[in-house]
Amino acid sequence: TKRAMSGRPDWLLVWGAQTRAHAVRYLGMSEEQVVCFGAAQFDLYRNPPRMDRHAFCRQHDIDPRAQILLYAGSSKGTDEFSHLCLLDGAIDRGELGRAVVVYRPHPWGDGGKGGNRILDHAWRNVRIEQTMRGYLERIKIGSVGITTPDYRDTHDLLSSVDALVSPLSTIIIEGALHGKPVLCFLPEEDDKTSHYAFALPLTHFDEFFAEPTFPIARGEKELVPAVGALLDRIGDEEFGQALRRACEFFVASFDEPYGKRLLCFLESVISVSSDRVGQVRND
Repeated sequence: TKRAMSGRPDWLLVWGAQTRAHAVRYLGMSEEQVVCFGAAQFDLYRNPPRMDRHAFCRQHDIDPRAQILLYAGSSKGTDEFSHLCLLDGAIDRGELGRAVVVYRPHPWGDGGKGGNRILDHAWRNVRIEQTMRGYLERIKIGSVGITTPDYRDTHDLLSSVDALVSPLSTIIIEGALHGKPVLCFLPEEDDKTSHYAFALPLTHFDEFFAEPTFPIARGEKELVPAVGALLDRIGDEEFGQALRRACEFFVASFDEPYGKRLLCFLESVISVSSDRVGQVRND
């Protein structure tokens, strides 16, 4: 649904069953040409993180006994500052127990609408994720653009938090791959001409919205109650396994690393091509 190729290749390697079906339906590829291959960048998620939870909590001034909720920003231009204010106030009122929010902006989301407000606000229960603080500093002075975070930082973060909420970003899948309860927040109050409003009806979200292990909060009135229910899922290992199984539809997983599998795939293609050339010469 986001065609990123010219013409029709002989082979198309895709993340999982969802994109395989889309390639056949929307790109006109034959089923034999499309191979579920997973995502190369997620290979490192199988490695141990570089820091444990206690080190993460020390770095962010968090009581390790607290429930850590990651608010992961998106590229959709929603009002993330207001969402953080809602969560901050709810924690103050005792509606979310001993939760602490860690905010991580999307690497090219500019902190959402008016993201320059986030860094210097007097948060009481919100911490800024340390590896993206420099990005927010640049946003504050008006220097915006795309940044490319180290996936190892993302892995350390997702390994240390307890749950995740995001307004429609791929990191929801990444959190689920880590077995962490995730919540998709759809801020219906946002500008109807925004990137978010444009992206919401796109086809590739349909199966995601239909997956019951990925709950949805529609609008600001549902956000705090939905986060409360999400926090109740923390520590549920059976649910964590269900999340990982649900992810298989979107991102296929394999025991061998992507690079090794890609090499084997290319060798098989070359072998078949060589056999065909030899057969033509013999004929």
